[in-house]
Amino acid sequence: MLNLYLVQTSDKYGPNSFLPLAISYQWMYAQADEQVKQNYHVEDVLIEKVVPKEYVKSMPVEPHIVAMSCYVWNWEYNQELAKEIKQTYPNCDIIVGGPNVDKRNPNFFDDFPMFDIAVLGEGEPAFRQILKQRLKNKNYKGIPSVFPKGGDIPDLPERFRDLEAIPSPILNGFYDWIIDKVEAKHGKQMWQVTYETLRGCPYQCTFCDIGDLYWNKIAKFDMPRIQAEIDWMAERQIEYVTVCDSNWGMLNRDLDITEYVIKKKKETGYPKFWDVTWAKVNSENIYKIAKMDKEAGTRLFKGVTFAMQSLNPATQKASKRVNLKTNDALTYMNKYEQENIPTYSELIWPMPDETYDTFKQGIQTLVDLGQKSFLMVHPLVLTFNATMGQTHYIEEYGLKWKEVPLDTYYLGPQDLENYIVEKTMGVYATNTADEVLTMRGKLFSYLFITMYYYGWAHYLMEYLCNKHNIRHVDFIETMLDYFLTKNCLIGSEIRVTEKHMHDVFHGDSFWGRQVLENDIYWEYKSASSVVFHQNRDKLKHEIVDFVYNQYKIDVSDVVEFNIHMCKDPNMKYPYNIKITKDTSTYCLNSDSTDLKVNHWDKEELDERRFYHVAYHWQRKNHYWKCTTTPNT
Repeated sequence: MLNLYLVQTSDKYGPNSFLPLAISYQWMYAQADEQVKQNYHVEDVLIEKVVPKEYVKSMPVEPHIVAMSCYVWNWEYNQELAKEIKQTYPNCDIIVGGPNVDKRNPNFFDDFPMFDIAVLGEGEPAFRQILKQRLKNKNYKGIPSVFPKGGDIPDLPERFRDLEAIPSPILNGFYDWIIDKVEAKHGKQMWQVTYETLRGCPYQCTFCDIGDLYWNKIAKFDMPRIQAEIDWMAERQIEYVTVCDSNWGMLNRDLDITEYVIKKKKETGYPKFWDVTWAKVNSENIYKIAKMDKEAGTRLFKGVTFAMQSLNPATQKASKRVNLKTNDALTYMNKYEQENIPTYSELIWPMPDETYDTFKQGIQTLVDLGQKSFLMVHPLVLTFNATMGQTHYIEEYGLKWKEVPLDTYYLGPQDLENYIVEKTMGVYATNTADEVLTMRGKLFSYLFITMYYYGWAHYLMEYLCNKHNIRHVDFIETMLDYFLTKNCLIGSEIRVTEKHMHDVFHGDSFWGRQVLENDIYWEYKSASSVVFHQNRDKLKHEIVDFVYNQYKIDVSDVVEFNIHMCKDPNMKYPYNIKITKDTSTYCLNSDSTDLKVNHWDKEELDERRFYHVAYHWQRKNHYWKCTTTPNT
């Protein structure tokens, strides 16, 4: 009997534990072969990033094969773990697969000598064949998708389409075994499941490693299996399900699956969240799904995403991005607003052929379309198997990148003591935005989101646009120039954020910053929001003075109202305020001047807890935001 160890690690936050989808599929398919089942024993499934040296010391028996599923969040860790295993057990074969294994690199083993075998593309058939071949000898050459040390990069076979041939780790007890094993050691955990109902994506976005032609055909799991797995999630009280499908809502059956999840949550309370990547274009299905959840009151989704990435036609062409048409976006944003369903939009900066001006115009277009809820601007990172990460593309579009830390947001100092920092290829310049303009775009989006989408000047910006025709992006551009050199609260927040961003790209910092003693590393917009909460009066005066200085407009009443609309953790709700007719008209499109201020969630939290809820877990649900009703 040969000893097999499976590895698919993620960062662990408190009692949250992740069930490992990819590596479980590999084993379930492999052990469906009788020869494999009779000759291999899984000794452990490593899901938590423990110190590699300590883990190797704790291995109860010698490993013959270690199989690792690798992505950007565990790539560096897996390398360190493999080094430790090889040092202690030199005869162990270490297999590595997943999206972070570059299927185009002939020098892979020169770059990563700690590994013995790389699996390219889908791994299930390859992993089974590796295990069967190991029973004969260690000659793995010629197995489809398998790149052994000393061999050549193989051609990829046709996609693995018969997903039902993979026994379910949920329905066949493998996840139960993992849960019982972990909880026997660490006590009760709050489990999160990564999950697939299908594989593949019909789109070819160049920044995505699933945009490769290899993945363009869809393969599906059967509905009875999916329903049975959801039953298990409900029975096991799974809190959070992350669905790995690329386009939720693309298929009509996604409505049926959502309906079933809603049914189970109403019956059992679980799963609590069903986190998805929404489809690019099938808006009617998405609307039906979101409305179904809203009417059921189950709150499975944090919001509906308008994942535009760029609204510049040249950039869309360069990245092969298929977006929702502008008119359709306007239609559906209005429908979501009428139904009071949260939405958020996504952009990427910098992108090929995107200028600083087209980037800003994209943000303004989203606001004009009705995106009042939330915007996320992701940094552009290159991945091994995405078209954008290939040499020819990098050269064509003048992409300049540096190895930077992967997000360390929301980790605390205690988490980073033995932390192996994961890295990614962060782009800091393109053919249309040099390093200076790229940093300017990052600062601009930071300030825009903080002021508008985290609410500190949301109603003020609406007022200035509606009454004085001052565009939102022009206001933030002016604010950025004005405060960048000012020795004041807002100026200090801008400059400290700029320094942190600069330091990340020069190897001197993690992403994020600490603003509370012995606390997590906050994402920059969240960090500034925490600081603004603690300095509300100073913030208010600085904004009023800035607007008068630049525009000669007195906005004292508007700013006062705006500050009331950002929840104060030290305030008791509801309470009454009076506003001017002008403020009511241009901020709320109303004629009510006597208002009751309330908060959508009645839960009262201490200040520190409030910051965590408002700006981390609930940011897209507007936990920070107050509401008003006419005071009768």
